[in-house]
Amino acid sequence: MEILKDCVVTIEYTVQLDDGSYVKGSPDSPASMSFTVGYDQILSALEANLYGLKEGEEVSFVIKASQAFGHYKKELLKRRNFEEFPEGRDLIPGRWVVATNPNTRAQYAYKVIEKTDHDVLLDFNHPLAGKDLFYTVKIIKVRHATEEELAFLRPCEFGKLGEQ
Repeated sequence: MEILKDCVVTIEYTVQLDDGSYVKGSPDSPASMSFTVGYDQILSALEANLYGLKEGEEVSFVIKASQAFGHYKKELLKRRNFEEFPEGRDLIPGRWVVATNPNTRAQYAYKVIEKTDHDVLLDFNHPLAGKDLFYTVKIIKVRHATEEELAFLRPCEFGKLGEQ
């Protein structure tokens, strides 16, 4: 069966950077995931590279930074003084922090770049921003999504379960 929209796909994969380091999986222990094609559950460029493949096939390809997590943006480096951001006093350079907006409960991450006696420099770029991703993927399983799975993914298109 070939990978098309509304298929549930299970893959094993590795992701490397151009320096050869692995950011996901390894040759001895690949990462794995399952997703339904066509519902933005994975990077769209990754999904596009898998269309038409079949169970058992293996492929390698590169997803450019612009199609993955975007280019690194210097404007996402923010310096915060401790008067406006007192929490910055407790941050440790080199660490990632996950913050939660107390009003919306939305979460976002940033990396602490440096800390002085007066302020802290934070990087709000994604950790993989500006990096090309080198994928090796093996298609483990492909099947049609069930009606119940599609109803969950496209609730507005279904009335009572089974009605369209």
